[in-house]
Amino acid sequence: MSKTFERILLLLCIVLAGLIQSCQSDARNSTRIPPVVKKSHEQWQNDALLSLTELINRSIDTDQNYFKRARIYFEREQYTEALDDINESIYEQENVSEYFLLRGKINRELGEIDKALEDAQRAEALQQSSPELYVLLADVLQAKGRFREAVNYLNQALKMAPYDGSAYYVKGMLQARQGDSLASLSSFKYAMNVNPKLFRAYEQSIIILRKLKNPAEALTINDRAIKRFPNVPSLYFEQGEIFNALARPDTALLSYQKAVALKPTYEEALMRVATVGTQLKEYYKAIRALEQLLKIKPKSKDINNMLGYAYEKAGDYTKAVDYYSTALVLSPGDQSARNGLWRIRREENTDIYSTYDPNESASSGYKLLDTSRVKINVIRPRGTTNIRVDSSRKAKIE
Repeated sequence: MSKTFERILLLLCIVLAGLIQSCQSDARNSTRIPPVVKKSHEQWQNDALLSLTELINRSIDTDQNYFKRARIYFEREQYTEALDDINESIYEQENVSEYFLLRGKINRELGEIDKALEDAQRAEALQQSSPELYVLLADVLQAKGRFREAVNYLNQALKMAPYDGSAYYVKGMLQARQGDSLASLSSFKYAMNVNPKLFRAYEQSIIILRKLKNPAEALTINDRAIKRFPNVPSLYFEQGEIFNALARPDTALLSYQKAVALKPTYEEALMRVATVGTQLKEYYKAIRALEQLLKIKPKSKDINNMLGYAYEKAGDYTKAVDYYSTALVLSPGDQSARNGLWRIRREENTDIYSTYDPNESASSGYKLLDTSRVKINVIRPRGTTNIRVDSSRKAKIE
């Protein structure tokens, strides 16, 4: 009986120990701090935009919140939205140097050089003295050809921020304008590595490498740029130029078409599609590009001539004549149009007066003479015959 009691007691102890341990683990779980959910940079920006928009709608610190939202848009390369917001900030508070500095940077990215310079100078007048401002001033001044002033601001910026990627981009531009292509490429490479979003550094590197007849390296940088900026049409245009230099016109045509798809009014790309398409006998691709160009430049006799030629080669003589005739109206005496019309008239006359087909006569039942089996004797001139005159006979001639 005592042994049975001991066994029961042992079992109870084991059960109680298990209960105590489970209670302790539950207590630990209840006091454990949950892990922090890490947000991506894009998620953080989205949340910040929502919060700032709500504050703006409630009219809380409007100028500052417009400014903060503009900075996020600028970082996301949404320059039009950024410009709208920073304009609202300046409208609300027009004496803040940071607002003008940001608007200057936005205008620089939008290609508004004069406006960017005006904003940068206004920020400087409002006692702004950051390396960002000096880099911006150096950049817009070199773009306007004021190199001495640009160098002064750039040196000042590099003293304050010696590793700034944008400063090295400006340095590369100044070196390129001085004719030092290799040094400029080195500066652009550093700028791209430090600031991968600096689009102009990629663009200038590609242009310089093409001029140096180094299409392979240019193509490598172009591929990097397209991965980083997949919707920039000029990169696909440059890609087409590189493939042309590599004697790959069929691949170049695809690149030019991609540039046009992204920007239907891209005149240089449209002209390349037309010329390369004609070269490859892709006449209808050339025609579509030329018709788009003609909408942009309806009074161009060259485009009319090119359209006439493309339709002529495609066999549509009616439309070809129309475009050649329009070119002659725009430029009377234009030789290209006259030559085109002459070629078409010649082709049409050839169709009317076609050469004789012997098969047609054979089928009609007439037997043709095989002239190769006819023997032809050459007619020779008659020789002179000497007739002896009998002097004993008298001939009376009356």
